[in-house]
Amino acid sequence: MDNFEYDAFVIYNPHGQDQEFVSLMTQVLTSPPYNLRLYVPWTDNNEPFEAVATAENIEKRCKKVLVVISAESMESDLFHFQLRIAHSMSPSAKTRKIIPIRLDGTEVPDMIRFSTPCDYYKQDLRVFIWDRIFASFKDYSRPKKSKVLKTVSFPPNRQVPAAVQTFSPLRRVKSWWRMRATVA
Repeated sequence: MDNFEYDAFVIYNPHGQDQEFVSLMTQVLTSPPYNLRLYVPWTDNNEPFEAVATAENIEKRCKKVLVVISAESMESDLFHFQLRIAHSMSPSAKTRKIIPIRLDGTEVPDMIRFSTPCDYYKQDLRVFIWDRIFASFKDYSRPKKSKVLKTVSFPPNRQVPAAVQTFSPLRRVKSWWRMRATVA
């Protein structure tokens, strides 16, 4: 299978509310019970931003992309550039690569509107947001084994009817047309 260094690349605006949320998210998701590895640009341990490096990091080093959406990030050209790169890696959303997280009531960008966002700005949903984000990392690509039985067994004292009578509406239509044909 694919060997990735990180579980997710974080796309955000490195100023204001976004930075505070990303530092909180990094603390929560990198510690137990989640233990995710997040690639967060503009932190002390990562190299400075370069467009080519960002595209390579998203494509080859990270499984998913967490997109932190706020009014401030929607005004950033760099945010839209990174979002376009992430979207180009999974345009039909079959791999469910992009995970949007809304910090305020800002609309999700059109290119990722097919994804259901995690709404951090809703106070009643904040309890579940970390579990929802973690659940989005589950791999749904492998087919599950079917638990359907191939044979059916009846209890020993129950009789199975020899032939089940079925009513066919097609037979009724054919006979009606025969009757019309004989009258005419």
